[in-house]
Amino acid sequence: MDPITLRVVALGHSSAGKSTYLAAVFTHLAAGRKGFRMVTPDRAASEQLIAAGKQLAKGIYPPPTSRSTGLHAGLEHGRREVMGFHWTDYRGGALTGSAADDPETAQLLARLTGADAVVVFADAHRLATDPDSHDEVRRTVVLLHRAVGDQPTPLPIVLAYTKSDLVTDPSDWARARAAAAPLEELLAGGGRVRGTVVALSCGRSPRGVAVPVLWCLSTLLDHRARQAQDRLETAKGVVKDLRKEANGIDSLVSWFKGVESAAKRLASWEERLRESREEVAALRRPARRLARLLEREQRGTAPPAGAPAPAATR
Repeated sequence: MDPITLRVVALGHSSAGKSTYLAAVFTHLAAGRKGFRMVTPDRAASEQLIAAGKQLAKGIYPPPTSRSTGLHAGLEHGRREVMGFHWTDYRGGALTGSAADDPETAQLLARLTGADAVVVFADAHRLATDPDSHDEVRRTVVLLHRAVGDQPTPLPIVLAYTKSDLVTDPSDWARARAAAAPLEELLAGGGRVRGTVVALSCGRSPRGVAVPVLWCLSTLLDHRARQAQDRLETAKGVVKDLRKEANGIDSLVSWFKGVESAAKRLASWEERLRESREEVAALRRPARRLARLLEREQRGTAPPAGAPAPAATR
């Protein structure tokens, strides 16, 4: 069973901390957590991210970037990659441009409609103090509604309040969460969306940095494991029925009619059953362990309840 590669899109205005976050989470998970480890085949990118992560531990932040960036990475469990992902980080201007005249905004819209997961970065301090940020929230909600679509598969969406260590006054959190209320409502709306909210700090005292990536990967790995279990149950039922039909009389009648016998169909479905069992065995353990790791990393990362906001659902 080959690991699938997911498309994760990161959204956020300029200086929201997207580049800082990528360095922080890669450094955090590359060191390994409960048997899981983040890896990338791009050695240069790995070294650059870890170097930036070490600087963050000293309180030195990377400069804001005005261009989109990407990273191919994977999450290993033990020595086996269980899920790969491509992280795409769009510049803040792509959120405010017009698809008609901005190629990057048009590309962002296309990527969002095909995204497997989305992480929205919102500067908590800016939300509390800058009214212009409220328009960006509304723009983001419009884009996300397009991304949700009608597909039946779950879409993990994380709202990450960045620079949360700079917001210490409950009234500031009240203003920040009130400004972001349309996003929190979308995350709590159910349906295809599997949403959560996290308060991030990426400096000397990091908090919650693993949650956005782990939420996306755990949600989709769990979904894949459930699909595999459904296929296994289907195969069990078909094999059980075919075993009742597969006999000498059926083979003779099938030969006479020129159709495939129950015995041949049974052999085919028994092979499917074997493959399904192997798939479930390969997915069940890492899915459960990843869910436990996510729960551990989420502790104490919920933003202060500064304003009435719907609880995120999984």
